Amino acid sequence: MKKSKKVLKPEQYKAIALMIYKDVNGLTNEDIAKEVGVNPSTLYAWKKEGYFNDELIRQSEEVQRSFLADTYTQLRMIINNDKVKSGNKLKAIELVLKNQGRLKDVQEVTQTVEDKSINDLLNELNNI
Repeated sequence: MKKSKKVLKPEQYKAIALMIYKDVNGLTNEDIAKEVGVNPSTLYAWKKEGYFNDELIRQSEEVQRSFLADTYTQLRMIINNDKVKSGNKLKAIELVLKNQGRLKDVQEVTQTVEDKSINDLLNELNNI
């Protein structure tokens, strides 16, 4: 049986929009509830619902994607600024390369191998 998708109320969409920009608009959850016209406990109840959170996450990710162009611009400014320390430039370059999948974390592995003769190995196998 196919699960039906729950449709959000207009108040829920408004709450989501306000929640996504809490850092910009400076609103608390209580302020958002008041702005939307619901009791704060209603807002908290919505936040416990999967369908509400799914939409909140979907819209939040869309907003984050819109900041990528600004992020790349800032990284380029850091890399090209003569007043920025080399370590900070390298960190900016590392972030860009990692984001593009062109730089992977590498770990060095050291392995010690004993030099044994074939007879020694056969004797060890026989003793198992």
